[in-house]
Amino acid sequence: MAKQATGQPLRSAERMLDVLETFTITEPSLSATEISDKLGLAASTVRRLLHALEQHGFVRSDQQTGRFAPHYQIVRLAAVAVAGNDLISAAAAPMDELRDRVDEAVQLSVRSGPDIVFIDRRESRKVIKIFSEIGSRHPAWDGRASGKVMLAWLPEDEVDGMLPAPEAWPVSPGPHAAASRDDFVAGLARVRDRGFAVNDEETAQDVWAVGAPVRDHTGSVVAAVTVPVLKVRAVEQDRIDELCRAALDAARRISASLGHHES
Repeated sequence: MAKQATGQPLRSAERMLDVLETFTITEPSLSATEISDKLGLAASTVRRLLHALEQHGFVRSDQQTGRFAPHYQIVRLAAVAVAGNDLISAAAAPMDELRDRVDEAVQLSVRSGPDIVFIDRRESRKVIKIFSEIGSRHPAWDGRASGKVMLAWLPEDEVDGMLPAPEAWPVSPGPHAAASRDDFVAGLARVRDRGFAVNDEETAQDVWAVGAPVRDHTGSVVAAVTVPVLKVRAVEQDRIDELCRAALDAARRISASLGHHES
């Protein structure tokens, strides 16, 4: 009979994962001291963890700067995840067609706890582009269309547990950011009523986006398809309606591929 893992190996494994999660799009390389400060771990512990990760190809060190960065094993696992991901596969053709239909960038995101993570995208052919990097992570409650889509159909108590305290609002710098927690929650109700979400300069000036829900065979919202554009390209109501319809059509096609059928 296999022995149950002891507490120490499990704790070490969790800490290794914590180390890997400190690397981000905006901070792709870090020193051991920076990782130690972020995690509140002793520098000696962080160096031991980094050494183990480096031996197995998950991080690499720069001998000149002393900084660490993710290495080839992360890339290999990312390729495996994409190849075996039913959602990304199901979304591929609809995202291509949506980009061609509206001539704007298209993004696919999922929720990870209180955050959204962008997992795929199609770039716009326009000179000035609006998009989020694949792998970038943002709070689901910061006003993005994707975040509102991912929160709108969750139980109220679950959403309530994710949101910042009332005194922390507004939480985004955009000129049209929700002024209060209550305003944001009321906005989620509007998302449910019309079936899609809009970010109209809530996260940043001059940024507009529409997001539509992707559902699995149980009807649960598992992803969001978004079309982010410069605000000046989403002023006329006919264009806004076109972008919303196109995003909804693409989301429905992806949902159908995942086994969801609208009643």
